[in-house]
Amino acid sequence: MSDIILYMAKTILMFAVIMLVASSAFALPETGYIGLFKDATHDTSWPANTVCPPVYGQFQCWIWCLPSERGLQAAEFAVSFPPTVVVLATVQNPSLIVRLCCGTLATGVSVAFAEGMCQMDWVWLYQLTMMSLSAAPAKIEIVPHPGTLPVPAYQFATCQPGYPIEPCINLTPLYLCWTPNPGPLGAQGTTWGAIKNLFWER
Repeated sequence: MSDIILYMAKTILMFAVIMLVASSAFALPETGYIGLFKDATHDTSWPANTVCPPVYGQFQCWIWCLPSERGLQAAEFAVSFPPTVVVLATVQNPSLIVRLCCGTLATGVSVAFAEGMCQMDWVWLYQLTMMSLSAAPAKIEIVPHPGTLPVPAYQFATCQPGYPIEPCINLTPLYLCWTPNPGPLGAQGTTWGAIKNLFWER
């Protein structure tokens, strides 16, 4: 009887491990994402990813990445700041211990995680504290690193042998005092969630 119980326990454990591996494999997309968010929740919905601080008020901005199913080892990108925004402080993820090239977020950075630190889930690269000089609508967005042009405009290095480069998707900017244009999707016309809902509701 004890052998049967042990066998059943091993079978259940093996099944749980298989399901965990399977769920992890489907958790990551074929193509990775990079985007700007107002907090650590990396919520892409509107108005969750919109801030409207008072003039001379401070606000936060996070750069988050979602790796592809091949993992994330390095990223190369730049950030476009409107003239109505002043960057007061920049905090880099302490796990980004390798900086591949000189530069700033505005001029373009190439950053990497140490060998053996492959990222397989949402991970933040930078946290910014900024001050707004105007209440006018604007946006802060990821733009191509000048060194990567013409293609791919946005790119990650995967965790596969040799760290091959692959394109990634620029998911969302951070909107400042922004109201989306009216359209068939209403207020959520520009969000990733709304686009997915179009297909899920069919």
